[in-house]
Amino acid sequence: MISAYLILGYEGPMEEKHIVHVVILFKYIYLYYYVKTEAYRIVGGREAKAHSRPYMVSLQMKSQSFCGGALIDPKWVLTAAHCMEDTPVDMVRVVLGAHNLNQPDDFVQVSPVQESFQHPGYNPNTLQNDLQLLKLNTSANITPYVKTIKLPCADTDVLPGTSCSVAGWGYVSDFGTLPRALMETDVNVITLAACNVSWKQSIFDTMICTASQGLHIKGFCSGDSGGPLICEDHVEGVVSFSGFRCGSPITPDVYTRVSSFMSWIKSVINRS
Repeated sequence: MISAYLILGYEGPMEEKHIVHVVILFKYIYLYYYVKTEAYRIVGGREAKAHSRPYMVSLQMKSQSFCGGALIDPKWVLTAAHCMEDTPVDMVRVVLGAHNLNQPDDFVQVSPVQESFQHPGYNPNTLQNDLQLLKLNTSANITPYVKTIKLPCADTDVLPGTSCSVAGWGYVSDFGTLPRALMETDVNVITLAACNVSWKQSIFDTMICTASQGLHIKGFCSGDSGGPLICEDHVEGVVSFSGFRCGSPITPDVYTRVSSFMSWIKSVINRS
């Protein structure tokens, strides 16, 4: 995909075109090798320090993590609406305080979901308003290993160029490799205009985009959906969708902008 895009945009002589083709092919091989050799890490990232993100949530069915989320209140988890599509609430377990899901320690807390609230404007085709609130059956016990994360002020923007971070237990490569533990990576916010160039004008102002620079591939992957985009200790976004290749700069990662939905979040929590 990367090489085809660059070659089609080349207008030089045939001799130079062959040279460029070889260089681009080498870059493609380099990227493939990089992802393969770094398969134990989130793309462009690292394993998080154990329990350094105590707000992180793993949504599980039959002991398998399928999405992430953030604890925004002892009784409430914020995640993506598409995570809960056609998902029986009584089969979902919310896992808090985890690091290595295969070797849980004494700090882990598990709760069933009492109620699930999908944003009424959620569109599964465009992924607009891709938010879901989960009310826990029992309130989380706040400890050094399980804590809430702050929400942003309503209708505030994250400036382009801001360095944020995202974490999750999803795939660490395009090859379906699962991580050993919670993974994290730093990402940079880009303008919606730049994001719309890649996504053919399908990005809305209720979304946030991040992209890797140059050849450095980093971002979220399958299974990280619903996880939080953290900017200055606030959950500013919720992982929504990306392109065919994880972390590809050609298709920026897209999140639901939390600040656009503060009134809805507060109204659901207050009335329930």
